[in-house]
Amino acid sequence: MMHRIKTAALVFLCALGIGVAAAHDEDDRPRVATGDKIRIIAFQPSGPVRPGVETKFTIEIEAELHSAKEGIARVWFNLKSPTGYRNVERRDLNEGQQRITFAVTVTPVDWAARGQFMMVVNMGPKATDDEWAATAFAQKTIPVKR
Repeated sequence: MMHRIKTAALVFLCALGIGVAAAHDEDDRPRVATGDKIRIIAFQPSGPVRPGVETKFTIEIEAELHSAKEGIARVWFNLKSPTGYRNVERRDLNEGQQRITFAVTVTPVDWAARGQFMMVVNMGPKATDDEWAATAFAQKTIPVKR
């Protein structure tokens, strides 16, 4: 009987610990619906790119900033690792809807079985401190020639 109580208590504590870990938000910021939106309207080159060859990318986005009077849109590529992105360009945004074209040059990476070459655009209000939080994002998988 005592063994069953100890086992039940142990199972309860494990379940409680898993629940607390799953409920924890890593950045400790509350999630708020902002109404901010970003989408990729055009992307060049449209076909596969060569790994290791410097390539010019043109990205046209449509951004809707509703959470602030001023914001920032940023372009990122996973150049460090399949999940490690580097910011390559940023532009200021104003409240409301706008179109922005980015022209950036990066060297594509073939991540092979580890992952795909990706580009992410995100946006959010301008931050008054060092912390900046994106309120909307869009991503694009870029095919790599093998």
